[in-house]
Amino acid sequence: MNKMLFRRPNIWDKPITLFTIDGITVHIVQSRDSTHTIFKATYGAEKLLIPLKGSVEFTDIYANEKDIIYVPRRYSDVELSYERGSVIYLIEVISNSDFEPYVKRFSEARYIDVGDGLSRRRRYILIDVNDRSEKFLAGFTECCSGCWGSYPPHRHDDKYEVFVYYGSEPGFGIQLLIDEDLQEAYIVRDFDVFLVRYGYHPNVSIPSTRLNYLWVMISIKGARDFSMDIHPMFSENRRRR
Repeated sequence: MNKMLFRRPNIWDKPITLFTIDGITVHIVQSRDSTHTIFKATYGAEKLLIPLKGSVEFTDIYANEKDIIYVPRRYSDVELSYERGSVIYLIEVISNSDFEPYVKRFSEARYIDVGDGLSRRRRYILIDVNDRSEKFLAGFTECCSGCWGSYPPHRHDDKYEVFVYYGSEPGFGIQLLIDEDLQEAYIVRDFDVFLVRYGYHPNVSIPSTRLNYLWVMISIKGARDFSMDIHPMFSENRRRR
């Protein structure tokens, strides 16, 4: 599968699978009238359930906007209740570990202010290396208007990353993907999903708006960590010249 960008579908009150690749699946449900659904998910896959708009309840766990619920691999049917107008994502990856469900609150998340000038942003970390998950790291990045995210350009080809954008309407952002053989730019809007499988992947908003995004890093091989390779143009050695 070469496709990277998955547009927000114009489909309501019905769970939609956006893509499946290498044991990773991303689903969405958008509510207009419904308040209940069942995701037909994958047994053997650990899952993250994220309401980017509205709220959701799974089993006895209630999540507000931008909270993240961890759903264990033993669930194949993920039954949800939610408020009207919600936009909810379910991201899953095949896993070998068994944990119990839990929720991480956006309001309680650790955050780091990074960058300066036109790369100023706040990075919230909800699923960290010490949290109970075999494959996932997850959080949110909220940028200043017209600023760059995922910057300086970096890559982590041993891990995939899923971006889900929000907070840019009525404007839009631009997502870049760069490696030795590829230089591409994509216009992205709220609730679009972008899959980073390789390469450098900085993004930027137009000056009048912000480009915020949920990010979910998924370990395909190797450690579940935040290590990355910075583009040579922005390396420490280059800066000292």
